[in-house]
Amino acid sequence: MLLLAKRTDSPLYIVHVSSTEGVEAIAEARGKRQPVYGESLHNYLAFCDEDYAKPNGMIYHNYPALKSSNDRKALWDGLSSGVLDVASSDDFTIPFASKISGVTVDNALGGHNGIETRMGYLFSEGAKKGRISVNRFVDVSSTAVAKIFGLYPRKGAIAIGSDADIVLIDPNQKQKIALADLHSNCDYSIWDGWEFEGVPVMTMLRGNVLVEGGRWTGPSGIGRFVSSRSPERP
Repeated sequence: MLLLAKRTDSPLYIVHVSSTEGVEAIAEARGKRQPVYGESLHNYLAFCDEDYAKPNGMIYHNYPALKSSNDRKALWDGLSSGVLDVASSDDFTIPFASKISGVTVDNALGGHNGIETRMGYLFSEGAKKGRISVNRFVDVSSTAVAKIFGLYPRKGAIAIGSDADIVLIDPNQKQKIALADLHSNCDYSIWDGWEFEGVPVMTMLRGNVLVEGGRWTGPSGIGRFVSSRSPERP
């Protein structure tokens, strides 16, 4: 894909980067000024192939598959250095019985309920533990996404003329994740029992408070379509 993107002079956004080799390939292309952008998932930052040995270990599976703990470290290093641009969630939910039913590459299923855990995990395990700076946390969870998809500075910034899309995080608040506290239509969670320190306490869209203290409090139906553009060249 890197070769095809180079030959066609097309920007390339690589999702689900999970390996050391993937990080290295993106770094090499970026070093040649190729407009390539890398995204990993916060579940790749949290879990590795050792988790498959746990009871019902297939609940942790995604595509590509989980790699080693060394690969997991390379992903954190890539986010910190800027080789990887985005930490996303890949929220795709299926019933527990289906998720653990696969035993071969043909029928093993991926995905998990990750939207509500992404920012809490990244702040708690990233910024709070010194793996990434607070500024880098903002980049990989917000600003870089807006720039890559041509939405900056309307999105991804707090500035005059920008949409007031703001998430407030209490850096000292602790939250133990339980399936009952999540809101997706899923009967299991790979995050059940995790404790985050530093969690979102308020979410605003264009200045409207939508979620506060874990509860929906805002108006419905106020979303607007925002067209994207080509990313800025690196």
